[in-house]
Amino acid sequence: MCNISRPIIRWEEEVIWMTDHSRGHSFSAIVRKMALATLVYHIWMERNRRSFKNHLLPIFEIIGKIRQDVGWKLLTGGKFQRGERYHSICINWGLFPENAL
Repeated sequence: MCNISRPIIRWEEEVIWMTDHSRGHSFSAIVRKMALATLVYHIWMERNRRSFKNHLLPIFEIIGKIRQDVGWKLLTGGKFQRGERYHSICINWGLFPENAL
């Protein structure tokens, strides 16, 4: 959803890659930081749900929760960027319909 297109690598390398590619305060960097933090949070929540409640959510529901949380934070945190440059990222996170600009 962050428009990153590359092969998946080991977790430790993913964290290093994300750290290197999320520096600064650009819209893309902010979205990447939020996405990683939200991803880790929801993986942890799912781990707890499975460990303590013996219940698991389908992956599409977890992804939906991540998408909703990041989209809401972007909209309410003053980080929302409307414009052609960020259009596809905003669509990916559900900030506005695909045909809007």
